[in-house]
Amino acid sequence: MIGYLRGTPVQIEDDSCIIDVNGVGYYVYCSRKLLNKLEAIIEDGPSGVKLYTQLIHREDTMDLYGFLDKDEHNLFNLLLTVSGIGPKQSMKILGTRDTADIVKAIVSEDIDFLIALSGIGKKKAQQIIFTLKERVRKTFDTTASPVSSTYLEAVTALESLGFSAAESRRAVDNALSIVELKDDVAKIVEAALRHLS
Repeated sequence: MIGYLRGTPVQIEDDSCIIDVNGVGYYVYCSRKLLNKLEAIIEDGPSGVKLYTQLIHREDTMDLYGFLDKDEHNLFNLLLTVSGIGPKQSMKILGTRDTADIVKAIVSEDIDFLIALSGIGKKKAQQIIFTLKERVRKTFDTTASPVSSTYLEAVTALESLGFSAAESRRAVDNALSIVELKDDVAKIVEAALRHLS
């Protein structure tokens, strides 16, 4: 079992990368979100990274999957326990939103949020919630306020203005702690923009 790789990303492909570890190139499947980060690292010049890994052994292949942090790794393994979700689809799901957002959506049973993820229909979203809700509670810190469609709309609005996903989430979290009308997207975005400025 390979617990992690510490090396230099040297090549990025559609759904994978090659990490050079002391002259040996490891072919690693990654989420699109992680590949974007690795691409930026390559552009900035050679730099080392540490990727947590999961080796998946099938009948005719052995594939290595990589993650920048343990939370993403843990959620990947939980998604694999949902019937009909394999490693490739798990990576697509992880590549669309931050781990914390997906965790919040599962705990708060936000089907609309999950449907918006790559390749997830209503039945599959319900199945993810049914299978993982309690497991997610035990694995992650879920004390933060749950994702709602209002939250998602506000974050998406900020992202469309050019703010990063992380900046947008933090600003909306801050806004929700001060605005009175928790379902008023315009007020939340207004407060979030004040926080960002």
